[in-house]
Amino acid sequence: MLLKLFKTNPLLLLVFGIGLSTALWVLTILHPGKTIYPYADITLLAPFFDWIHNFPVVKEVLGFAVLLIEAGVWNRIVNKHSLLRQSTWFPFFFMVILLSCRASLVGFYPAMVSSFFLVLAIHRLISSHMKERALSDVFDSGLFVGIATLFYIPSMVFLILLWIGLLLLRTINWREWASTIIGFLLPFVFTFTYNLVFFPHYPWYNKITGEFFYKSVHLSFSWEQVTVMVIIFIAAAGSVWFFVNRITDNVVKAQKFWTLMLWFILIGAGAVLICPVKDSRAFSILAIPGSFILSAYFLKTKSKLLSELLFISLIAGVIISMFF
Repeated sequence: MLLKLFKTNPLLLLVFGIGLSTALWVLTILHPGKTIYPYADITLLAPFFDWIHNFPVVKEVLGFAVLLIEAGVWNRIVNKHSLLRQSTWFPFFFMVILLSCRASLVGFYPAMVSSFFLVLAIHRLISSHMKERALSDVFDSGLFVGIATLFYIPSMVFLILLWIGLLLLRTINWREWASTIIGFLLPFVFTFTYNLVFFPHYPWYNKITGEFFYKSVHLSFSWEQVTVMVIIFIAAAGSVWFFVNRITDNVVKAQKFWTLMLWFILIGAGAVLICPVKDSRAFSILAIPGSFILSAYFLKTKSKLLSELLFISLIAGVIISMFF
């Protein structure tokens, strides 16, 4: 069966993931659909995104490159810390699939760049576990969340995730909590100083506050898109149920990280609520915990038939949604 084949041949899963995501992106770029609302993402780096929007090819290539790098770094973090107790490419595979399953996700947008820095923040946070002194690790975590917020303002809620992570992974130390705040604020100091010098007349306040007003967007879904959303929902619901019931099967470090992923989902939902336009890009940050939870289910479940059906249905649903 397909799932068993990928479990026993990890490199085959890597090649298949890269090949399928490449096909999905190329097809969408060559056959664009309706124009996507351009300001669904809130960013403090608006001039950069306004500029790069003038170069469609560069924007698409850069977006795909960020996707592959982000998925690769995320997969390396999971394997390095043995968070799934075995080396695998499933986190990479599910991340590239989840971030390629809708036409609106194909491109270079603030939430995608932001999620990459959130991955780096999680890595530094996990690296602080069991260290006697970890000020540099937690400072870097705050710094990466701050950079993520520059690209996508709703990411500011993930500072709460860092504090929850400190409670889970560290003993209470006020210096570490202060370090996360200092690290978080530092990118804003440099950015606002730079903008004040080079873009003194740019309407920052009007630009940002304007994004927080509700944008009326007509949502319509084809039967193919409804199919893939239903399949993803079923796979996600089953995986979360399995995930919650299997947390205690892990070593202490993995238990804490698995718990952190559940908090990530809850806080990520808050980021979605903050975003004024609820298109698929608003949900893209949830691909981080989503890819990990799906990986945990498909790697560890003992239900062979059901897992095979879900895995094949997920791939088939994405292909049908994008190609037909």
